[in-house]
Amino acid sequence: MNWTKFRSDRTPRRLRAVADLQFPASAREHLRNQHPQLSDDDIVLVETATRQWFRLVTRHTSAKLSMPSVVVDDLWQALALHTQDYAAFCDAAFGRLVQHEPRSATGGATTTAVRSSELLATLNYGRLDEGCGPTDLPLLFRVDQELRVRDGNRYLADCGGRGECFPVSGRVCLQHLAGPGKRTRPRGIRGDLPFLDGRHGYAGGAGGTDGGEFGGGGGGGGGGDGSGGNN
Repeated sequence: MNWTKFRSDRTPRRLRAVADLQFPASAREHLRNQHPQLSDDDIVLVETATRQWFRLVTRHTSAKLSMPSVVVDDLWQALALHTQDYAAFCDAAFGRLVQHEPRSATGGATTTAVRSSELLATLNYGRLDEGCGPTDLPLLFRVDQELRVRDGNRYLADCGGRGECFPVSGRVCLQHLAGPGKRTRPRGIRGDLPFLDGRHGYAGGAGGTDGGEFGGGGGGGGGGDGSGGNN
């Protein structure tokens, strides 16, 4: 892969590296072996969600983020196995090597408070990336559910409880992730560049200087953590 040539436009070079990322055929095959139910279109959707993750890492260099999706984390891991190509991509997109470090968004060794904070930061930045509303879920949080990923994460934007959380089996309520009675306050949302992915027809906007790839609501979720280099 050649990561040194990027289209000349107003989009920052590092975000363009993410947009131009081509996943190796062997990485797709690795993902298909892990999730044999995925169709070719499903794989494309996972790649789209993975690019969203990389955009968040690129844009928010000092933020502590938590990977919401199992299937995206699996594709990220498969990509990282191509060490030379992955290192070149990281240099182009982040300015440094970003190691793949599997860690569940809803479990693991870190404290619940830290996990919640990182997951909420990822949610807020994901909403900015898509230009979606404060009660919508960005693709990173929907993809596991949309593709019915086995042992994937499932999220609710809001359980409907006011002053307490109404538990729903198998779902993580993001509205009350900070604790019952502690409704999260979404960051401001803005969007400007529409996008049609050819399959689901997601129409989204931009956060920062680059347009999102989709918009809309649903479920989704998995494991990993990351932070990026300079914009």
